[in-house]
Amino acid sequence: MRPPRLSRRAAALAPSSTTAVARKAKALAATGVDVVDLGLGEPDFPTPDFVGAAGIAAIESGRTRYTDVAGEPALRDAIAEKYRREHGIALSRENVLVTAGAKQAVFNACQVLFEAEDEVALFCPYWVSFPEMVRLSGASPLYVPTELETHWKPIASDLAERATERTRGVILNSPNNPTGAVVEREQLESIVEWCEARDSCMIFDETYDRFLYDGRPHVTAASLREEHPDRIVLTGAASKTWAMTGWRLGWAIASRELIDAMASYQSHSTSNASSISQRAALGALSDPAQTDEAVARMLAEYGRRRETMVSGLAAIPGVRCLLPEGAFYAFADVSALYGAKQVAGSAEFCERLLSETGVAAVPGDAFGEDDCVRFSFAAPLASIEEGVGRIAAWAAAPVRSA
Repeated sequence: MRPPRLSRRAAALAPSSTTAVARKAKALAATGVDVVDLGLGEPDFPTPDFVGAAGIAAIESGRTRYTDVAGEPALRDAIAEKYRREHGIALSRENVLVTAGAKQAVFNACQVLFEAEDEVALFCPYWVSFPEMVRLSGASPLYVPTELETHWKPIASDLAERATERTRGVILNSPNNPTGAVVEREQLESIVEWCEARDSCMIFDETYDRFLYDGRPHVTAASLREEHPDRIVLTGAASKTWAMTGWRLGWAIASRELIDAMASYQSHSTSNASSISQRAALGALSDPAQTDEAVARMLAEYGRRRETMVSGLAAIPGVRCLLPEGAFYAFADVSALYGAKQVAGSAEFCERLLSETGVAAVPGDAFGEDDCVRFSFAAPLASIEEGVGRIAAWAAAPVRSA
């Protein structure tokens, strides 16, 4: 029998490398191998009790029916209030769309903003799903490199140099996954001004907005909405702030016209986000004091893990690794080890690392930077110490002959 004929867009679609690594790690662990998983970017903390209680209450009270496609009005109001409280930005519920995670928010924005023949600029390294989301809209990704030597910072002049007449958008993620880089305010302002001058839009994902280190403030594009109301789509999520990855709850902030278009698109794809998750998120957003306390506990622990992981990786001869400014990833340049380990790039490096040491990590080519590998420190400190120790020993060991 012949397999079904796939559409061209489906046949060309690359699966998510982060979830592929997770599957391989779980499969290997199922065989009895002691796997240290430094791959998947998921908080290893439980959802805070007060948030879980709001979800349980939603179930017990029978809030299990459809909601408005754009989200429950009370939740949309609470998301708008978050931006007023944290950034002094005036929004109404008409500026808010509730989605099944930030991933859907970015996807919806791409679908309503871009089309065939358009280009969408992505600063490299980028989050793994951005290029595929752009391609699924019919547009093409345009890659704008950043450099380890400048701490992976997006630079507006680099965008201007590489853009063409077809460049109709920019997707920017800050704090960045995988590098942890935080965009500088003056660069963000210049990028938005470039979008304004070119009749383009910027999708600004701030899923990691509460996870910054050394007292660094979050730089948000929300602060530029008043001056550029039609140029910015913000996306965020409950997944990291409240350790709610499995609840699948995110949002988009944009002009009313864009929100209406994204809601119409969503009405024909997924409809509303989970009603139970919406009530849990409403509980989370309605209690800033408990949120601050929960985030502070997580951030303090992430900070300890960050120091351990980065110092351990940087001590390995041939590895270059900077302290990330935000998120919970170390993005290490391991390319100096490729020759000694006889590997062709980051994908083969990670395959060998997993099979020979039991340490799971994500190859940098998934993020547009093949010299690097992403290590997540959303893992217990003991696991990080064990994993870094295995990597160091493996890097120092001679390659076995066939």
